[in-house]
Amino acid sequence: MLQKRILTAAFFIEILSCTYLLAISEFAAFSSILYFISGISIAIVLLFLPQSHLRLPNKSFFTNSFNGYKFSAIAMMGVMMCHFGYGFMQDAPLDFHDSDMLPIIKVMSQRFVEGHWEKVYDTIPNIWQGVKPIYLPAMWLPFSAAEWLHIDIRWITILALFLAFSLAILLWDPFASKRLSLTYKVAVFMLFWWLFTNDSAGLVPYTEEGVVIINYVWLTIALLSENYLFIGVAACLCLLSRYALIGWLPAMLILLYVQRKRKQWIHLKISGIACFCLLVLMPFGWSVIKNFINLPGAYIDFARKVWHDGPHVFEISLGFARFFGPNHIALQHYSLVTLSFAVPMIFVVICAWYNYYKKEVVLHNIPLAALKITLVIFYTFVDVPYLYLFYTSPFISCILVSYWVSYKKSNNNSLESGE
Repeated sequence: MLQKRILTAAFFIEILSCTYLLAISEFAAFSSILYFISGISIAIVLLFLPQSHLRLPNKSFFTNSFNGYKFSAIAMMGVMMCHFGYGFMQDAPLDFHDSDMLPIIKVMSQRFVEGHWEKVYDTIPNIWQGVKPIYLPAMWLPFSAAEWLHIDIRWITILALFLAFSLAILLWDPFASKRLSLTYKVAVFMLFWWLFTNDSAGLVPYTEEGVVIINYVWLTIALLSENYLFIGVAACLCLLSRYALIGWLPAMLILLYVQRKRKQWIHLKISGIACFCLLVLMPFGWSVIKNFINLPGAYIDFARKVWHDGPHVFEISLGFARFFGPNHIALQHYSLVTLSFAVPMIFVVICAWYNYYKKEVVLHNIPLAALKITLVIFYTFVDVPYLYLFYTSPFISCILVSYWVSYKKSNNNSLESGE
């Protein structure tokens, strides 16, 4: 199928653009353009693929002999992750002078584990002479498990990445399309090897982004399964970790309204609101949300500071910030805000209109395509393009491409592909 070939090729280019092509500094600007085009291409192709109907595994999934090989591969991958991850931890002890994100999250987690919930968002005096935490609960709460176990909190990042890669492997059927499967396998291995052996990636030793990645992977799985209660919870977790999703949510609600899916619309809202109340309002109150709402206003000043103190961030990473330059930071920021809301909304309205008036060709997987476009737009126009931010979207692609490369019309695909 031509669509599968285009999807796999675009995925390979997307992975290449955010990994080894960046090792050649002269190609950074070109990589940014490739990252954008390949991501948008993946979203568009999704519209012309069969509608997803992911089924959750049953008992036969665990007794299937081929899936036994998958579990063995996952176990080997886990050992490699632990080996490389431990090496990162030994080489780069947590130090806020290198990167303050994880040290701040560590203090927040300590306060939570010790039962001082009301002090979680208080100023931390021993980091930069007093820094106020800004991270939303779904970002830092998972790290509390590591604090409770008295282990390095970066093991949570490794666990999150392990789950993300494992889900892609479990969806993958190498016998469905051997050539495409080989291309897919090479691309996923490139991503894995880059993240765990290349110091410039920085995702494991210095960031909390693994939690963001697994939250968005859960949302992708939920959308593939079309379980709107699951979608609401996963969307809330995404929004409360990295708010790249914010433009997709109103577009999604509009799409369900236009499609007259009242039940799904209600399920999405109820589960999302319930998750929000449980994670934010009940334990921490409205003050967290007020601080979060005021936060975007500081991004322009922060981007200006980074341009002054560390312009290499813009030179070696992805995104379009390099094309705006230090003299058009405000224009870039307002482009980010406007496009993050406008593009997903316009996209779903056009798709819904097309399906209503053009009966000969029906567009499928509109929510998934809109999600992919939303992430590509957000990260491409992000104010300060730290490289670790750009891996969430490729991980979404890992799941999507694994599903459709392995797609079999006879069983509408499931986590049991390969039987």
